[in-house]
Amino acid sequence: MNILIFNPSYLGDSVLTTPLIKAVRKKMPESRITFCVRPENAPLFEGLDFIDEVIVFNKRGSESGLKGILSFARKLKKMNFDLVMSPHMSLRTSLTLFLAQIPERLGFVESAFSALYTMSCAKDLTYHEVERYILLYKRYFGEFPDEAIQPEVFVDKELADKYKPMFGKKPVGINCGSVWNTKKWPAEKFAAVADNLKERGYTPVIIGSEQDREDTERLKASAKHEHIDMCGKTELKELPALISNFKYLITNDSGPMHIAAATDVPCVAIFGPTVKELGFTPYDEKSLVAEIEGLSCRPCGKHGGHKCPKGHFRCMEEITPENVLALFDIVSAPEVIRPPKYVTEKVD
Repeated sequence: MNILIFNPSYLGDSVLTTPLIKAVRKKMPESRITFCVRPENAPLFEGLDFIDEVIVFNKRGSESGLKGILSFARKLKKMNFDLVMSPHMSLRTSLTLFLAQIPERLGFVESAFSALYTMSCAKDLTYHEVERYILLYKRYFGEFPDEAIQPEVFVDKELADKYKPMFGKKPVGINCGSVWNTKKWPAEKFAAVADNLKERGYTPVIIGSEQDREDTERLKASAKHEHIDMCGKTELKELPALISNFKYLITNDSGPMHIAAATDVPCVAIFGPTVKELGFTPYDEKSLVAEIEGLSCRPCGKHGGHKCPKGHFRCMEEITPENVLALFDIVSAPEVIRPPKYVTEKVD
């Protein structure tokens, strides 16, 4: 069977799709599986042995608008897929897959124009996003996978080995950036955490893209100590190799958080405008979330925003470095065993 998994969305969403792909691969090992993502995210998945091909939908560039939909639909039609599973829920996606004339099209009931799918299921919001995607698997195969499956990204092992000598024995990643301004914990507070960790024998390593340079410079200007600055020094395809060297990652709610979970690096993740119940926490058994519970204005959106709609930014301002360090002490304590936060339901 020729299968397409379709999720040309944000980086984190695509990473969280990999357990669905792995489950389908295990169920149908002889099938050909293609994964469709946004162009900038493709390098994270090229080279994974459970994906035969990664294709891109440049929906915000050369394949934007109705003309782009028609063009990409023709491309998909020529690829002769038998089945598509689509966690992506936009009208553009529903229409594109319909026009591609893929015989079996599976999506969520809540998708825009879900009637264009041949099969659908409800997206149960009580699950983590990984497990919501797995509901598509259950709809098609009639059962859940027999075990929980972790997200995965491609890690260049040779490159990871080259990074290793740069960071000492106890490197901790510091990710102070985000695409969304309201998802950014103040850089000055990240600086206080980094300083504390350095004084305790850890090696803080600042990461991010060049777009995070302003936040990185504010962190460095506020810090008492010098810290390794890797901001803007890695391409996205190199980021998993870098992160895989860390003992831990302290991070905003952003793509690197999901890469860390996919490379078995425990996180302290800082959530402001978003909440755990949205289903996008690190999908592992080790990470913890720093947040201010009980604020009536949280969440103010699925992705955050560019400014606090209330003007006070309490969701981030009231999280202190001491709060984050207390969670770090729990995450970094090897003797502490916590039950999984999410376990994929099993069917007898």
